[in-house]
Amino acid sequence: MIAVLRRLYRRLSGRDPLPRLIARGLVVGRNFYMQDGCTIDACHCWHITIGDDVTLGPNVTLLAHDASTKRALGHVRLGKVEIGNRVFIGAGSIVLPGVSIGDDVIIGAGSVVTHDIPAGNLTAGNPARILGLTADYLARQAEAMKSAPCFDQRYTLSAGVTAAMKAEMNRRMGDGPGYIV
Repeated sequence: MIAVLRRLYRRLSGRDPLPRLIARGLVVGRNFYMQDGCTIDACHCWHITIGDDVTLGPNVTLLAHDASTKRALGHVRLGKVEIGNRVFIGAGSIVLPGVSIGDDVIIGAGSVVTHDIPAGNLTAGNPARILGLTADYLARQAEAMKSAPCFDQRYTLSAGVTAAMKAEMNRRMGDGPGYIV
């Protein structure tokens, strides 16, 4: 019965569970976190390597194949996808076949990564382009944190944030950003 439910889940969601992808050849480093709705190319996952300390935001897609050539040429184009260490890929981003992402890279939400991203870069857009250095972006955020409201773990859903705490967060942030642990 459980096997039937698993097949039904995969068919309805279009997604395979991470352990199944790893069993098929996906390589994943330590401290990998994948948020809800992510799709890792199940048919060609052995062409994908993910480094240590990598986070995929919600609804990120990693593709190792491009079927646009199938009807016309009778073959599907394949390309390895390599993601380095300490990489964050923002919500709704798509990484296309043949792309290598270096260490210490941030990919902004909604980006379409069509070419290699060298280590240490902040990128965003469709197609994704380099906007600056990751270190500079993080330094600007660290400076902004000094004057912006910062909230601890108590202000998260998993810790049971209350309605009053949510209202406090919105009041303290005003029109600017805030930060949470």
